[in-house]
Amino acid sequence: MAGLGALGPGRRSRASTPRLLAVLLVIALGVLFAAPARAVDYGHDVSWPQCPGGLPMPPEDTEFVVVGLTNGLAFTENPCLDGQFQWVLDRGVRAQAYAMATFPTTVQYDTYGDDGPWPASTRLDRLRNVGYAEGRAALASLDEVGWRPERIWVDVEPRPQQPWPSSTAAQRQENRYVISGLLAALADAGYPHGIYSYSSGWEAITGSWQLPDVPVWSPAGRLDFASEASDLCVNRSFSGGTVHIAQWTDGTYDYDMTCIGVYQAHVATIGWQSSVSDGATAGTTGRSLPMEALRLSVAGDRLSGDILWRGHVQNIGWQPWTTSASPIGTTGRGLRLEAFQLRLTGDLASQYSIRYRAHVQNVGWQPYGIDGATAGTVGQGRRVEAVTIELVPKVAPAFTAVYAAHVQNLGWMANVSDGTVAGTTGRALRVEALRLTVSSAAYTGDIEWRGHVQSIGWQPWTSSANPIGTTGQGLRLEAFEIRLTGEMANHYRIHYRAHVQDLGWQSWVADGGTAGTSGMGKRIEAVQILLAPRTGG
Repeated sequence: MAGLGALGPGRRSRASTPRLLAVLLVIALGVLFAAPARAVDYGHDVSWPQCPGGLPMPPEDTEFVVVGLTNGLAFTENPCLDGQFQWVLDRGVRAQAYAMATFPTTVQYDTYGDDGPWPASTRLDRLRNVGYAEGRAALASLDEVGWRPERIWVDVEPRPQQPWPSSTAAQRQENRYVISGLLAALADAGYPHGIYSYSSGWEAITGSWQLPDVPVWSPAGRLDFASEASDLCVNRSFSGGTVHIAQWTDGTYDYDMTCIGVYQAHVATIGWQSSVSDGATAGTTGRSLPMEALRLSVAGDRLSGDILWRGHVQNIGWQPWTTSASPIGTTGRGLRLEAFQLRLTGDLASQYSIRYRAHVQNVGWQPYGIDGATAGTVGQGRRVEAVTIELVPKVAPAFTAVYAAHVQNLGWMANVSDGTVAGTTGRALRVEALRLTVSSAAYTGDIEWRGHVQSIGWQPWTSSANPIGTTGQGLRLEAFEIRLTGEMANHYRIHYRAHVQDLGWQSWVADGGTAGTSGMGKRIEAVQILLAPRTGG
């Protein structure tokens, strides 16, 4: 944001046969020599300060730009928006936008409070209508230049020219209504959106309002140390939302970086180290220090998706599968991380593989693993000391689970794979049937599975040649069980879980365990399924 050098005090939120060996060698070489794809993009943001005669426009090698729509306050227009949008078009760079949110003046309150999607019977709803009008004014600027950016950020920070009242909890509540109205205007226009702010400013204006489902653009101001901005990517944000972009300034340029592929290690006697990205080393080597935990971000707007990962910890064993929202390992318990498994989901998984390796006590650097392979050791009591993680162009998986859900009113949905969600959540729609195939580049095998169906009960065990559940009968799938067969059963485990009516996501089960419920009359609404190497846990 223009002028971020003056954020003020507290600104930082900051195989046993030759044939098998040959197959595995081909896979390993493909992984080893796949060209890395730098995941992090670096860009800049601009607005009225970059008008002709002001601060310079970004360097020609910038990879994306965030363009301001307002002139410092809501209901104003960046006087150079048309020229800056043309600059973006001429260079063909990705671009997003941002708009200021401000508390209304008396005139703005009187002008816009009565006109909006909410009844004007209360002051809070009138304030929400004003916020909605702020959003519509920003959108009108886009219409004038004929631009539809990939995301619009709402900038919430103190504005001396038009201060946010923030002395009392009631005033901070009113501020939230203005912001919520602006966000609603963007949502109603079909724009992905997010919040730009910093901890002290967000606390002062909103009372540290938590919006975990709203993405965050987080500023570091002037850097006091090299990783100060990237650290924002893997630490909790001011609003609880996932940080997609981190920003810093040198007084001339405002710099921005996407957070995809940023990771951070927690090491014994050191704590959380500086964050790194794109295959750099996190942790230590040559110091005999155990790594205890890892954080990883894959947030960004280039592709949707997340990770599924889990850690194997001293005295605990394998932890449950989780997403990038949670670290793996432990802190404050003195327990070494011994191994981990990691895979991408969603659109990220369709275009990229994730490649990683561990530096292990008395072993050194292990070969690279990819897309769910185990890095580290299990059952040997050896500590992981360091890791590298990077995204690479998609590599054919060594093993995979591909599945689809038949959903009430929707029919068969598209195939997904390897932990991606099949079905729906938040729509109260029943899964009626599932289909699933598993494959491995090195081992033969299949599945046996069965479903528990409304009014039928448990169906007979069958193979991947047949779906489980029913179609055309309007019956809910209530539970299912899956197990592997053949060589695959000796080398892999199959993990799965269900999102169940009134219960949400259940814990992961594996190898014949029951996902869902029986005897409770509850529908399954979504599922996740993945294969993982059998490594003793």
